Amino acid sequence: MRIQLIYSFRYFLVLFIMLFVSTASWAQTAYTEELKLVESKLREGNFTEGLQLLDQISEKHPDAADIYYAKSLINGQLGNYAGAVENASLAFQKSNNLFYANHLLELYKSQKDYPSSIQLLEGLKTQYPGHEGLHRELLIMYASNDQLEVAERVYQELIQKSHSDTLNLVMAEIYMNKNELAPAKKILTRLDGKTMIPDVYGYLGYIYNHEGKQKDAIAAIERGIKRTSDKSLYLDLADIHRDSKKYAAMYSALKIPFDELEVPFWDKYKFLIELMNDPAIEADDRLQTLANTLERTYPDVLEAQILKGELLGKRGHVEEARSVFLKVLSSNPRHVNAWRLVILSDLELGQVDQAIQHGQEGLKHNPNNSHLLYFTSLAYAGQPDYDKSRELLEQALNYSENENNSIRSLIYGSLGDLYHQLKMENLSDAAYEEAITLDSTNVSALNNYAYYLAVRKKELEKAAQFSKLSNELEPNSATFKDTYAWVLFQQGNYQEALRWIEEAVKLNKTSAVMYEHYGDILSKLKRDKEAIVQWQKALDIEIKNDSQQNLAKIQQKIQERKYVE
Repeated sequence: MRIQLIYSFRYFLVLFIMLFVSTASWAQTAYTEELKLVESKLREGNFTEGLQLLDQISEKHPDAADIYYAKSLINGQLGNYAGAVENASLAFQKSNNLFYANHLLELYKSQKDYPSSIQLLEGLKTQYPGHEGLHRELLIMYASNDQLEVAERVYQELIQKSHSDTLNLVMAEIYMNKNELAPAKKILTRLDGKTMIPDVYGYLGYIYNHEGKQKDAIAAIERGIKRTSDKSLYLDLADIHRDSKKYAAMYSALKIPFDELEVPFWDKYKFLIELMNDPAIEADDRLQTLANTLERTYPDVLEAQILKGELLGKRGHVEEARSVFLKVLSSNPRHVNAWRLVILSDLELGQVDQAIQHGQEGLKHNPNNSHLLYFTSLAYAGQPDYDKSRELLEQALNYSENENNSIRSLIYGSLGDLYHQLKMENLSDAAYEEAITLDSTNVSALNNYAYYLAVRKKELEKAAQFSKLSNELEPNSATFKDTYAWVLFQQGNYQEALRWIEEAVKLNKTSAVMYEHYGDILSKLKRDKEAIVQWQKALDIEIKNDSQQNLAKIQQKIQERKYVE
């Protein structure tokens, strides 16, 4: 598992308590008082000032490894990974301590710098020839660096000496990660029924299941449960049943680990997330029961409450879901994801004013947070207050420099939508281009840009390219199919456009726009009677929705074709 450089504020306080203990043990050295000042700066959230103070201490005490370690942690928190590595290296050089070596190794791994990881581990192996943990890490790093043959050679050398079952398990995991199941199975089979390591039985179950041997898979996991009494294996058992679509057996197996505190929370959490994203399962009441159990078992874990709320929302209980998210915020008003979910719940309930209020409240607790600026802008767009929405989106962009490309792409895509609404076509096009450059899989940007180009009859080849890609990425979207049909229509390819619009209306029978497009395409194909039928459907939907936007235009089309007849 890769360890990311995300340190909580509480972790810093623990770190400095440890430092005080270590310095106090050698007669209150000169920088003990200075560390207390650093701690006060960190309590205030002034990481940069804390780092500056540590720089001053290390200048006075250049051999103090613990100071370099602290500087490494803070640099990691600030996103300065080069500074984090530099100080971690210095901490290790000054102390030659395995604790600091491990910290440096995790930094290398976080950046997937496998050559540096290998170099560090090879040096440590020389110093600690009997340290199996180092050998296991070395196997993993060689494999991660695509040096499987070297990893195999090292493994063969190691198993000639005294070793634990864990070494064999690590090599089996390496093979499984490389999708080399046969050699993994060979290693695991030797351990079957002998070892107390639960993962051996879980992996064997996975391999047997992959081979289509469900009975053998279940038997292997059940042997593991009997041998180790580890309740986590019931998750593996549930996975086998899920793969076979035996959902009753799956829920029966899941009940045991979800009721047990000894099974790690995150294992259950990840399993539940997978089920929530499975269309065959997401609406099942028993899934909600599992989420409720998780929340009841871990009442202080906010992620359990969030998951319960998300599932309620997926099942249409939006107000109840919002209540759950608000409860989370009463415990931690800096929980950005909970604010996001509250705002989206407000919008889904049609309560735009509430969404704006919650967005502003969230920003008070999380000022300049690009995510909250983005979602609050969506709330203002729903009012619609496009000027305020634009202001917030542009702020979100300004504060998103440290966000990943996917988030920045979403912001640019929304700016493209907004600039279009404000009739700022050049800015809209530029924003869409940037969104797609940052993330070529941003389907909303691909679709919307293609549609607006088609409406303006501009760069239709590009529009067709982007629209086709959005349909490849999300093939069951009625909206995306409608867009491609409209691009083809503007290109004069009416027969192909007809095929796509027919697919669109099969998926969505409540869109007046789609039925209007359907009628327009049929009309170009000289099928006026059929066109009138589709326009009439569009008209009925407009009247039912009490919408005046396209009413007159559709009525005119119907009258004109009737007159022609």
